[in-house]
Order: sequence, then C-alpha cells, then structure tokens
Amino acid sequence: MDELFRSENLVVRRVPAQDQSRWVVTFDNYSIGHGFDREGFGEAFLKQYGVSAIHVMGQREDWYQYPDMEAALAAVRAATAGATRVMTYGSSMGAYAAIRFADRAGAHAALALSPQYSIDPAKAPFEKRWPADGRRIQWRAELDGPITSAIRPVVVYDPASDDRLHRDLIVRDIDIDEIALPYSGHPAATYMLEVGLLVSLVFGVLEGTADVRTFQREGRQRRRGSTAYLCHLAERQPASRQATAIALARRAVEQNPDSAIAGVTLARLLTAAGRHEEALDLHRRNIELTSRYFIYLVAYADALAAAKDPEGALAVAREVMAEVEMQRMPHLNGWLGLIAWSAGERDEAIAALTRAVELDPANMGYRRRLRDYRASAGGVRARASALLDRTWAWLGGQRG
Repeated sequence: MDELFRSENLVVRRVPAQDQSRWVVTFDNYSIGHGFDREGFGEAFLKQYGVSAIHVMGQREDWYQYPDMEAALAAVRAATAGATRVMTYGSSMGAYAAIRFADRAGAHAALALSPQYSIDPAKAPFEKRWPADGRRIQWRAELDGPITSAIRPVVVYDPASDDRLHRDLIVRDIDIDEIALPYSGHPAATYMLEVGLLVSLVFGVLEGTADVRTFQREGRQRRRGSTAYLCHLAERQPASRQATAIALARRAVEQNPDSAIAGVTLARLLTAAGRHEEALDLHRRNIELTSRYFIYLVAYADALAAAKDPEGALAVAREVMAEVEMQRMPHLNGWLGLIAWSAGERDEAIAALTRAVELDPANMGYRRRLRDYRASAGGVRARASALLDRTWAWLGGQRG
C-alpha cells in the first residue's frame, strides 16, 4: 500500500495485488467516515478477490468538489497508464464520482450504484436527502458541470425512487448501460448483494463481459429473496394499504430476523398504526443488534416521542448527540431541539436549534423554529412530525 497523492482534502491510496494488469478505482460513499485513517470504499472486498485497487478518499462528504481534484485524478491516471483494464467504481456519492471522473482517471469502464447527477439545488431541485450539504458545498463548474464520457457507465438504480430523476439527468449528457431494479432502494448495493449478483457484476464490468439485460432480468427474478426489496415495497405502500405494508415488512423480518433495516421498517409502520408497544420492542432489539448505532437510536427516539414518552425520547437523543460527529450535523441538532422542546427542556432546545442554524444558516425552517422557541410561541408541537419525517428521510439516505 502506498500513497499516490495527499492534500488536506484528498488521499489517493494504491493497494496493488499480484495481478496489476487490471485496476479498480474507487470513490467513497456518504458516511464512510471522515479523515484518512480508514479503508477506502470496497477495499476489503477487492483484496479478498485479488484485485488491484486505487482508493480516492475525500476528507468529508463534499461530492469531491476540491480544487486539487484534478491533480488527484492525474495521479490515478499516471499510476494506471498501460493497464489492460481500469474501472471506476462507487456507490451513491462515490457513484457520482465514478461516472464524472472516469475519463480523467483513464478508465475503460465504470460501475455506478445509485448515482446522483448532482445535489446542487440549482441542478437537482428535487433532491431532498442531503439539503444541508447541497447548500454548503461550493460547486465547481469543472467538476459538476455537464458530464462527458468516452465510455458507457453501467448504472444500477431504483426507478421507483428519486434515483430515477438523477438517471434522467445523467442520460441527457451521456449514454449509459442501465440496470433498473424497482424497490431495490438506495443504495442498490445492498439489494445486489442479497440476490447474489454484486460480485459477478463487479467482475463482469471490470472484464468488459457484463450483459446488463441478463443482470436486470436476474435481479428482478430474485427480488423475493431480498429483505431490502420487501422493506422498500412496504415503505412505499399508500396509507390506504397500511395492513399490506405491515405484512410485507413482517415477512422481511421473518425472512431475515437479524436485519436491522427490516426491523426498523416494521417498527416504523407499527408506530404509524398506533401499535406502540410492539414497535418499541422491535426498536430495542434493533439497537442491541447494531450495538446502538446512531441511525437506529434516532428511530427509537422518534418512536418514543410518538408513544408520548418525550423524556425517554430525550434520553436517547442525548445519547446520539454525545458523539462529536453527530454534533456537526444540522439535521440532528434540529431533531434534538424538537425532542428537547417536547420534553419541556426549553433551554436545551434553543441551544440545539442555535447550533442547527449556525451549521446550516440557509435553512429558513430552523430559523423560524428558533424564533418560535425563543418567543415561546404556540404551535411548535403541531409542526413537530414534519421535521421528524424530514430527519428520518435524510438519515434513510445514508444507509449502506
């Protein structure tokens, strides 16, 4: 392992295998971790299969909008010059980069799982999963402008989600080979792994032998064996089909009892149906299964609040926010403020909303709520569920 490039923004790390005629260039997904003392995207997987890899690692979730990105990509291109095959590879934010930077990395192929075209609000106004990041990032025309590509990237996505809208923007600029898998969710990697197609797809694209029609047919035929499929299908049922949604989620739990995603999906649907005790039992089991991972603690706190236990919800929310990384997220500070207010802890609520505004000053919702809190205005609780829903929608996009 050696470093090809390092700056305060980026590290490019080479992990060669015995066969150095083929290289996979990976890009980080969202929430893979900050800093550089970690593995790159797919590093353990590629090592396991003896594939030479170069990992492009960003300092944080900036969609690679760095002034030194061109220099980092030049280092990748120089390192792979003369290779028989080079493939860029990524999921979500990493898939954005795998498509956009394939030419500059000298790639012969690209595999993009659930990519975005952009999250710049001016280019993708429909995108609501990463609103603070979309406003925070300084979008660079040379990196986030129209896509150019000498190759046809293979794009895997869920056409029943907002990822279809990103696909529609991508194909305005370039031709792609697509694998559309309804209710596979975001990112689609979880689904592809469950149905036993991810490894063969990676190698098929790397070797130039992948038949996307075959992968799409197989991916759809195997959907009943996917917990992710059942969960996403359940979540997208209309309110009039609540019983069907719960039955689908319950089948997912029965199919994979140790799946945290299945557990939280069923628990959230039970909460919506007013079946709070059953939902809370599932949440408690879930947070132990995941060693109290913050996403599932957030869901548990939301369920406690819905069950009219604001003090219990606040205790869990404080546990989430004890981590420094969580304190840097405006959505979570807004969420803490909401729960603290409902528990009668007004000073704590105001402090949390103040942090949310400082972290995301363009968010007028936070500003309005902070004014309400400071004035002790009425109607705050009536708007609570909307912020909780937006918080969970954002967190759900970070899975995987």
